[in-house]
Amino acid sequence: MNKRPAPAILVLEADKTIGGWVVQLLEDHGWHVTHETVSKQALIRLKESQSSPYHLFISSFKLPKMEGDDILKNAKRLSPLTQRMLLVPANEGDLIIRAINKAEINACVITPASDQDLLDRVNACLRQFKLAMKHEQLKRVTVHQNKQMFKIAQRLKKKAKLCQEQISEKKAEKLLLRSKLRKAQKTESGPATLADRIESRNIPMDPAALDLEFRQLADYASALFNSVAAKSNLEKHRIDLRQILTEFQDLSESGRETTSDRTPDDEALIKTILATAFSSPEDAAAKQPESGDEDPVQETLLENFIQVTISEDLTRAFIMQKAPLAAREILTLSSLLDLLRQKDINFGIVDDKDIEAWIAGATPESDRFTVAIGEKPDHGADGKVDYFFETDYSNPGKILEDGRIDFRDRGDIPFVSKGDLLATKTPAREGKQGMSVSGLPIDIDPPLDPVFLAGSGTRLSEDGLNILSDLEGQPHLDPLGEVSVNPELPVNGDIDFETGNVDFNGNILVTGTVKEGFHVKGINLTAKEIEGAVIDIAGDLYISDGITDAKITSRGSVFAKFINNSQVTAFGDLVIQKEIIDSEILLSGRCENPAGVILASKITAKSGIEAGKIGTDTSKPALLRIGVDDHLESQTSGIEKELDASVTELGEIREEIKSVEAEDQDLYGQITEKAQAQEAAQNRIREAKKELDKCKKAQDEIGISQAVNDLKTCAGEAEQAENDLNQIFETQDRYARKIERLKERVNEIEEANKTLVLKKKGIREFAKKTKADPSIIIKESITQDTEIRGPNAALTLLEPRTRCRIAEKDLVEDGLHFYEMEISDL
Repeated sequence: MNKRPAPAILVLEADKTIGGWVVQLLEDHGWHVTHETVSKQALIRLKESQSSPYHLFISSFKLPKMEGDDILKNAKRLSPLTQRMLLVPANEGDLIIRAINKAEINACVITPASDQDLLDRVNACLRQFKLAMKHEQLKRVTVHQNKQMFKIAQRLKKKAKLCQEQISEKKAEKLLLRSKLRKAQKTESGPATLADRIESRNIPMDPAALDLEFRQLADYASALFNSVAAKSNLEKHRIDLRQILTEFQDLSESGRETTSDRTPDDEALIKTILATAFSSPEDAAAKQPESGDEDPVQETLLENFIQVTISEDLTRAFIMQKAPLAAREILTLSSLLDLLRQKDINFGIVDDKDIEAWIAGATPESDRFTVAIGEKPDHGADGKVDYFFETDYSNPGKILEDGRIDFRDRGDIPFVSKGDLLATKTPAREGKQGMSVSGLPIDIDPPLDPVFLAGSGTRLSEDGLNILSDLEGQPHLDPLGEVSVNPELPVNGDIDFETGNVDFNGNILVTGTVKEGFHVKGINLTAKEIEGAVIDIAGDLYISDGITDAKITSRGSVFAKFINNSQVTAFGDLVIQKEIIDSEILLSGRCENPAGVILASKITAKSGIEAGKIGTDTSKPALLRIGVDDHLESQTSGIEKELDASVTELGEIREEIKSVEAEDQDLYGQITEKAQAQEAAQNRIREAKKELDKCKKAQDEIGISQAVNDLKTCAGEAEQAENDLNQIFETQDRYARKIERLKERVNEIEEANKTLVLKKKGIREFAKKTKADPSIIIKESITQDTEIRGPNAALTLLEPRTRCRIAEKDLVEDGLHFYEMEISDL
């Protein structure tokens, strides 16, 4: 068994004599002692030791900065399990009650005290700490085991539900089989007879009535056979049962009596009917009527008389009679439902009694009848956000005659106070898909739910539908839908080694230059110049002079006098007074340089470019991409890579959790085994004690000796079992804490993923709002070899042009659809 580490004791005593005595006495006893003379440092040690707390904290009552009971009160807050002992002078006995009430101390020693008295008190506190730690450990283990038992109960409940569903399915199958059995038994009883039909329809018992009924049945049977043939894509052929009956008319007219139920003539008639009905299309083709003859098939197919239509939204089906019926037998509930099935109308069919009522009174002059009603889709409603501040405020300042910008003259800047309402959201209302009369779902587009994020300096209301200001400052809405309120950080002079990097969640005002090698992160940044710095801001960038050798990332717009050898990425516009040289620009907005020049630069701008001059005879050609959103695509790609990485990490963490939980489950068997061993040892101890008492009464020395040995053996077994159980509980506690840490990491990653998903959604919404404009406006001139690319077409200038507009056009010629770059004069 591993040797347990010595107890750790923290002593706070400013008096070197008393402190030295306490420390020396405790260290001589084998304990690890830390001595502090300043209360602040002692409390810091307690705070830093939370993962492995001190066993005991001994504090003197009188200290330079704080009294002992106040210190111990703070100690309890920082390390609740650490035992607290107070050293009180003998003449301050009334302070003990105060310390107990205020600091809830565990022990008190009146000084001066003997060595043994202090050691006894310390030993008592250490035992109490051990019990407290064990109690805390058992509490954690119990909570962990309860969670495991809850999971087991949930699995059993899920399994029971699955079994119940299977039982229900079997019951349904049983009912279906019973129904089929009853149907089969009914079929075996034989079909309805002619007598049944005569009785049900009240047909008079005379030859003319019977002949009429039989001929109607013949027409109906003929229509059924031809309907089956049509469904099977067989060639239509004539089946004329009336012709067959005419050939045997002399049999009915002679009225001869027969002495048997069926004569040879009857059998011949039946065979002729069946042979005609079941003749193949090839046989029937030879018997097709001549042109001009009436086709009884056309007369008897139901769709020749009944018109079925479906509404444009597919949620209503109508029927109407378009011609007189050849025979009333053709239009029945069964035949009409069969026709609806042929037309793929399977859902929302009205009640049979309503259909039968329509059949009874249907005429060609009747109005159409709604025979099926589907479910209209509910398209829901888009959400919206109302802002109560100027969201598109972008006033860089007054442009001076030399092209510089005076950022002090910026007009009225939006300002809010703490508690002001900044934005209100009306949530999207979810819709519901419909159902067509064909039984197919009618899909709907999900409603737009706009991004609604409370950033720094703001807070969400309890219902999550209002954003309120949490401080005084300038409100700001970034392109991804995050609202913030930003204080201002003034920097008098440059950002350099004196200030260091600046990371401020607000607006940064720099009167000088952001120097090379330094980073600035914030909301809006205003400065005189940027030289070789890295800028990352969530708002706008205002530079009165220029940007050189810098890397700029902005969610807003960028304003400057010039840009040289820099990288600029922005959600908004780039507004430059003079030149853009040797730079890479990636914009979701517009590049505006109407009085300046663009040289040897690569610029991508979704909303187009406006420039004074582009290129010179000696400069490297510029590459200009317009009408495309490479910027947002790169942003989305970056987010997707982060999401992929986090999903991979989540999978690995969850696998680790499963592995630890599996190891934890294995411990339950060991706990049961050791607990049983401990209980058995305790039972043997009780038996050994009884045997010892019995031997003592009998004065059996040998028996006493044997009982004592048995008692020692059993006690050792019980102690070993308890130690084994404690080790298992410690292992289980370690597993529980590891699982808890892993789950906390899972929650952190999931929260980060939610933020990334919202950013991705904000990018999509921003992309819909920004208009693509694949055009370039040149105020003065553009040189040859300049390359221009749009979403679908490209152009390399073969000669210089002046004052023109170059734009991608969508053209159609001779039925062919194509794109090309078109150059037109201004």
